[in-house]
Amino acid sequence: MEHLLAAVKKGLKGELDSVTIYMEAAEKSDGPVAEFFRERGKEEQRHYNWLLSYYKELSQGRMPSENLAAEVFGMEGRSPLVTEEFLKRVGSSQHLVTAVAAGVLLEVEAVRHYRKAAEETVVPALRTFFDTLADWEQQHYKDLLAIQDEAERYWFDAQRFEPF
Repeated sequence: MEHLLAAVKKGLKGELDSVTIYMEAAEKSDGPVAEFFRERGKEEQRHYNWLLSYYKELSQGRMPSENLAAEVFGMEGRSPLVTEEFLKRVGSSQHLVTAVAAGVLLEVEAVRHYRKAAEETVVPALRTFFDTLADWEQQHYKDLLAIQDEAERYWFDAQRFEPF
């Protein structure tokens, strides 16, 4: 049980880190770019709340309910907010480029963590729970990696490569 609680706590920290990165990026931008990051932040808040529900049940010695594990968020694929203008605005802002890069790292770490937690549990509801989170974070990782790759050309255009 201690190992499981530690896995959930690590997940809670990762989700909160993601909320922080995405909400700060939303504050540093406007329009569709702010909306995109705000939506990501809210998704990560749902993950955090989901994990917190599990943590509370586990810390009280109860196994989480099946229907909590069965709750699955819909994965819609690439956001319609990601347009050429969106990519240009992200690529032109060092803060947003950094937020995307940090998001990529946080998402891939979350995928690894949740996959490992799923492999290590013997409780089917928890395995489903961790696998669902891993799948969700995998989609976030793919989306952010594509944004990072596609915004790169605008980043190079915006840089003058001069001394500070």
